[in-house]
Amino acid sequence: MSGERTEGSPPSRLRWYVGVPLGTNPLILLDLSILLTVGWSVSWLSLLALQAGFGGYVDASHVKGAALVSGYLVLAFLGLFGVVCFVVMRNRYAALYRFDEEDAFCDNMRCSPRAADGRRLHFTGYPIDPVLEVIRSTERRARWEDVTTVQPMDAMRVLLLRGRRGVLMRVYCPDDATYDQALLYAETHRKKTDASSR
Repeated sequence: MSGERTEGSPPSRLRWYVGVPLGTNPLILLDLSILLTVGWSVSWLSLLALQAGFGGYVDASHVKGAALVSGYLVLAFLGLFGVVCFVVMRNRYAALYRFDEEDAFCDNMRCSPRAADGRRLHFTGYPIDPVLEVIRSTERRARWEDVTTVQPMDAMRVLLLRGRRGVLMRVYCPDDATYDQALLYAETHRKKTDASSR
C-alpha cells in the first residue's frame, strides 16, 4: 500500500492492490444464495402461473414438478457459476483501490493467472504484487459525499461503503495494516463531508 502524506498528518491518498477470491468468498456466496433463492421462487411461481393459465388448474403434481424444474435451473446456474469462478477466473480477480479527497476508486481486473497468486485457497482479500498485464477491467467510484455509512467487517478485512440506496462499494484489504488505514481514512472523509454539507 502506498500513501501520500505530509509530516504529522494523515495521508491525502491511499492506494493498494488486493487479490479477491470469487467462489470461496463468503460475501459473494451470500449474494449468490440470495439470487438463487429469489430465482428459484420466481421460476416456481412462473411455472405454476403458466400451468394455471394454460391448463386451467394446479394440483400437487404440478407444484412438485414446478419445484423440481426450478431446482434443476438452480443447479444448472450453480454449475455455470462454478465453471466461471474456478475454471475461467481461477477463483480470483485483482483489484486496485485508491482513496483520495474526492472519492473511493476501485478497478476490478481480470489479469494473467500469475498476477493474482493462485497457489492457495483464499477466503478473503490477500496481498498481490502490482498488476501489469490486465485482460479486462471494470472501474467503479463512490464519492465521499454519497457515502452515508462506513460499515467495517473486521474478520474479513472488508469495508462496506453504504449510501442512501444500499452498498456503493465493497472495499477489500490485503492485510490488517491496510484495513486499519482504509477504515480511518474512509471514516475521516465521510465525517468531513458531513461537516461541510451542514
